[in-house]
Amino acid sequence: MKWLYAQELWRYLGRNKKRTFIAIAGIALGVLSLVLMSGISGAMREKTLHELGKFGSRIIVVAPGEVVSLGHKTAQIGMVRTLKNSDAIAIAQKIDGIESVSMLRSDMLLVSTKKRAEPSNVMGVEPTFVSLMDLKVAHGRGLLDEDCAKMRKVAVIGSKVAADFFPDSSAVGKIMTIANIPFRIVGVLAVKGSVGMEDYDHTILVPIKLMQKLLSPSDWLDGIFILSKDSTMNKKVIAQTSALLGLRHGKKDFTVMGYEAASGTSAQMEHLFSVLSVIVAAIAYSVGALGIVAIMALSMYERLIEIAIKRVAGATRRDIFFQFFFESTILSLSGAIFGGGVALLFLVVVEIFARWPFYIPFEMLLFSISLSVFIGILASLYPARRAVALEPVKILKMYEES
Repeated sequence: MKWLYAQELWRYLGRNKKRTFIAIAGIALGVLSLVLMSGISGAMREKTLHELGKFGSRIIVVAPGEVVSLGHKTAQIGMVRTLKNSDAIAIAQKIDGIESVSMLRSDMLLVSTKKRAEPSNVMGVEPTFVSLMDLKVAHGRGLLDEDCAKMRKVAVIGSKVAADFFPDSSAVGKIMTIANIPFRIVGVLAVKGSVGMEDYDHTILVPIKLMQKLLSPSDWLDGIFILSKDSTMNKKVIAQTSALLGLRHGKKDFTVMGYEAASGTSAQMEHLFSVLSVIVAAIAYSVGALGIVAIMALSMYERLIEIAIKRVAGATRRDIFFQFFFESTILSLSGAIFGGGVALLFLVVVEIFARWPFYIPFEMLLFSISLSVFIGILASLYPARRAVALEPVKILKMYEES
């Protein structure tokens, strides 16, 4: 019986190609928008997580002054010096739910060798900072606790710094002068690229105590990095940290936020894509549902004689109802499969050209197809009930009168 329904549907749709295209296109566009937008936002999220490193979702940043979000970037208002080493120590001692705390002090300083001299970004950090930011050491070693404790004049440099200053040989073991103070290079970082506003390939890492005492004499910090024990505890840690620093400073002259927001990554863009996908999908599904209702209603009126003959030949109301139910469901499912296939094709192309991680939103694909079938079922109810309500005698009278 179902095979006969399929044959009848195929013949009818073949005679009404434009109507069929409109009905299928609405559903296809709805699936296309949901799957494509979900796939793009998912790929962007995967890229963000890759940039932030394995601890990215657990990192909380304390910055001096007020940090505002401008689109998908962040900016600090004014140059303020409100964070101290004692603040970081207090956070480590008094805040629950944290695994480690790392201090940061950075400055643009003149860096030179015998063949080259230029200003470079120098960051005074603790040894934990390297693992916290998921920075890998390609050659040599990273900073050690002993380096900080004994204030050793050692540095770990980014891959671009190594290529610029030591293009013909290994940088490990060489001497580099920072602010007229010689440093021995003990390690070179693997290529990392930019994370938000920071480019670690062009950065030089030195022990923070040495940074604050010799290179950029100060007792204040450019940031405090907190690693929570679990990302689910971030909100609690942020609230506790804000309260603690508020009591210590007597005013809110700092900003506490998740690392994703602080680094200016694509969270807002992902949210925008999600909202747009829902709006476009809602409009497209509405058009698709109306298209299916229209084509099924027209189909019913154009096949009145066929319906009457079937009823006279012994077809039940249930058979007639199921015929329209089946046809509407097939239309919506066809649109869903077509839209999903095109969305996956576009998504693969976008991910290849944008160099994003490969991501396929299987859950959204299944959801959109299921939603399409559900819409097809709903769209079948009106024409199916109308067809069932027509008695063969009424149909014949309608034709006699016409």
